[in-house]
Amino acid sequence: MCGIAGVFDYRSTGFQISPDVFDEMVDVLAHRGPDGRGVWCDAGIALGHRRLAILDPTESGAQPMSDSHNRYQLTYNGEIYNYRELKKELTALGHSFKTNCDTEVILAAYAEWGREAVRRFNGIFAFALYDRNQKLLWLVRDRLGVKPLYYSTAGNVVRFASEIKSILADPQFVRLPNPRGLSTFLSFGYVADPETGFKGVFQLPPAHEAVIQNGSFQLYKYWSLSMQTIERSSQEAEAEFSRLLSSAVEQQLVSDVPLGAFLSGGVDSAAIVAEMKSVANNDVHTFSAGFRSSSFDESDLAAETANRIGTNHHRLTADMNLEETVQQMSQYCDGPFADSSSLAVYHLCKVTSENVTVALSGDGADELLAGYSTYRAGHLASVYRHLPKWLRASCRKAALSLPISDSRYNTRQFAERFVLGAEEPVGRDFSSWRVYLRDSDKRSLCKADFFSADDSPLDDYAAHYLNAPDATSPLKRMLHADLTYYLPNDMLVKVDRMSMAHGLEVRVPFLDHELVEFCASLPDRFLMSRFRPSKNKIILRKHLSRKIGPGISSRKKTGFNVPIEQAMRDELYPLFQDAVQNSSFASDGPFQTEDLLAWAQAHRNREIESGHALFGILMLALWWDRWF
Repeated sequence: MCGIAGVFDYRSTGFQISPDVFDEMVDVLAHRGPDGRGVWCDAGIALGHRRLAILDPTESGAQPMSDSHNRYQLTYNGEIYNYRELKKELTALGHSFKTNCDTEVILAAYAEWGREAVRRFNGIFAFALYDRNQKLLWLVRDRLGVKPLYYSTAGNVVRFASEIKSILADPQFVRLPNPRGLSTFLSFGYVADPETGFKGVFQLPPAHEAVIQNGSFQLYKYWSLSMQTIERSSQEAEAEFSRLLSSAVEQQLVSDVPLGAFLSGGVDSAAIVAEMKSVANNDVHTFSAGFRSSSFDESDLAAETANRIGTNHHRLTADMNLEETVQQMSQYCDGPFADSSSLAVYHLCKVTSENVTVALSGDGADELLAGYSTYRAGHLASVYRHLPKWLRASCRKAALSLPISDSRYNTRQFAERFVLGAEEPVGRDFSSWRVYLRDSDKRSLCKADFFSADDSPLDDYAAHYLNAPDATSPLKRMLHADLTYYLPNDMLVKVDRMSMAHGLEVRVPFLDHELVEFCASLPDRFLMSRFRPSKNKIILRKHLSRKIGPGISSRKKTGFNVPIEQAMRDELYPLFQDAVQNSSFASDGPFQTEDLLAWAQAHRNREIESGHALFGILMLALWWDRWF
């Protein structure tokens, strides 16, 4: 991937950015693109690029890139996987090409089809294209939100970049915390689009484009995911799923640099690696990470999968310094971010980048094919709510009295989240199962005037459930909410930031939009059994069983998890104490410090179980200290 940045005086105020400042905006993204840099400037506009060379790594692929008539300028982060097919079509229409990279294809596609070109792109991308004749800037982000793009219109000037730190490098931009974004962070451990942690900085939402011209900044959505069910026979559905998955992997193997794959102990990455082995028909390098704690170490399972498929496997068993890793990781998260599995992914990306430049990942399969326990909870909650109130009260009391455990997936955590969430209205129940800090804890721990009284992150998440287009079942609504809210704001942020920290490009075949559209149209029975909710990802498991035989296809969900509950009692507790008592965070941040410290001590004493929430607060405090 790459890093992009730019400044556009879209109201013609006469603003001119300092060359030194713009150089800083570009170069703070050097980790995203260690292979080269480029800057292009004209009256009222500056475009910058840091390059991670994947396709046509010669100088001919450098950016910003101009078309042959020098009318359009493009700075671009991502990959267009079908660029060869588009290039062939565009050549037949009279366009000529000087490079072997997809960047030039975007320019020609825009010249031929205008903004409609984006609907023809199959890939992951965020780009800015400037039309010198029309003085028009076009910002675009891919359909599922794999690649990031941030912008600000403060001072009648558009600033945009792959990471917020680039916008903040301009000293004329005033840094202020955004309470609305921080409220969402405290609820879920991430800030959801279009907000960020900073006032006046926004995320361009997935599947959106911004058209900026003559003082106007207009947002348009160019793609929506329909959840309408289309009936198919089992044979037809399974054959089409296998074809689309194989096609997605084959397209995403295009690279002029070394390529490999992440491999956990579960079925998602196993399916991707099995397809790689079939398509590439050569040596496939795979990478996994585990921990000394047996409850969190799945490297044996990953190694077993690698042996079954026949890959060249690289196994990292990390006995990491968590305090050091937390502080390193936080430097690459310009918005507060608290998915603790980032700690493992950070190390996984590090060891992977030492061997290859591109890695394929199984991310997206859980949200696409009903892999999370929250979908099972959704089915159970509809039954649970029919129980008498007194019986539900007894269930709640029993759940909260279960013993506290530091194991990876423990009964108390599941039970507590379920009985509390199931009391919420439909939609909010689903969003509450992902909560880090509950509303009641926010009210007791936070300063009364920090957050707006009408702010409700749970309602924002629930809206993606309630408003799922053409959804025919509760399961389809849950999948839509996760694909459009949780996935782009948590899982894909984690993968992008941790991989880019090490100059590694990660590709996600399950999020090929044609495969996504197909899976979204499948009847529920191909995803999850209504009567056996533990039986999930049905169509993927059948595909994998045919591909490599039984055994691996029946494994339960795994992932790159970290023992964070225990860490917040032990190794990370001193760092937490220091961070939350920082003078700026203590005086100006959202929390009442003494109450917060008492709450953390209760967790340490095993009176409550709040490790993930405390980790989120630690990440917020480190972020606050860095920027304010």
